[in-house]
Formats: sequence, C-alpha cells, structure tokens
Amino acid sequence: MTKYFTLFVYEQEHQKWFNYFGAYDKQTVIDERDDLNQGYDGILKQHMTIVQTRDDQNSIDWALDKLNGKI
Repeated sequence: MTKYFTLFVYEQEHQKWFNYFGAYDKQTVIDERDDLNQGYDGILKQHMTIVQTRDDQNSIDWALDKLNGKI
C-alpha cells in the first residue's frame, strides 16, 4: 500500500465535498491547501480537508463518499 493524500474541498453552493487535488507527498497537498486559502479564491480552511488513503481510485472515491455521508 502506498500512501496518497487528497485535498477535498467543500462547496457550499452544492453542499458537498469534491476531490480537488492529490499527491504522494503530504507537504505538497498542504501547500496547495494553503494556496487556496490565501489566494484569489480565499477558501476557508474549515471547508478543506486532507485525507490519507491508498493510491487507487476506489480508495479515494470511498473517502469522498464518506465525507458526503453516502457511507
């Protein structure tokens, strides 16, 4: 199992979480989150979360479904 980190962003307009960005290096994902928070979009950190999963699409989709209350 290889660790993979995904940045999920909550969009209030749609009232759900979306897969925004992923990488094998957690610091890269943290940097992306910080850029979103401090940049033009100004997304609040409370509307972003980083989740560690395996590096396969099913694991990432499962984490997203869990965030959205489907599981």
